[in-house]
Amino acid sequence: MNMTSYESIRSSIVLDFEEYIEEEGLNVAQVSAKILEEDWKIVNNSLFTKKLYFVSIAIESLKYKEIADFIYSKLDTYLENTKLVENNIDKNDIKKLLQDIQICKKLITNKDEYKIRETSDSTKSRVEYILGLKVD
Repeated sequence: MNMTSYESIRSSIVLDFEEYIEEEGLNVAQVSAKILEEDWKIVNNSLFTKKLYFVSIAIESLKYKEIADFIYSKLDTYLENTKLVENNIDKNDIKKLLQDIQICKKLITNKDEYKIRETSDSTKSRVEYILGLKVD
């Protein structure tokens, strides 16, 4: 299975949230940061994978009625620019991501339904550093 395909990334994120929150007792912000750190090579592989990670993390986070501030603050960037023209990405994967973007937009609109979990400056800096890493 292609590790940068929609299905593999989406299911990995869903499973990570279940494991880290329900089994390890982490909060949504900790899970979000951990996923980005563990999967940084895939996250930074392309615009498609970065959008997919942010949108998927946001959707999963909102199931728990909160979202990490470092995800929330960057989400507009990934929700607004929906043009995805990447030659190596399956068209069905792009279609599914665009559907998820619409779902995420609806979920994020109702601010009474969730809270934004504040994180430390060091956590935000670490996430920025991870997102800036170059993939060979």
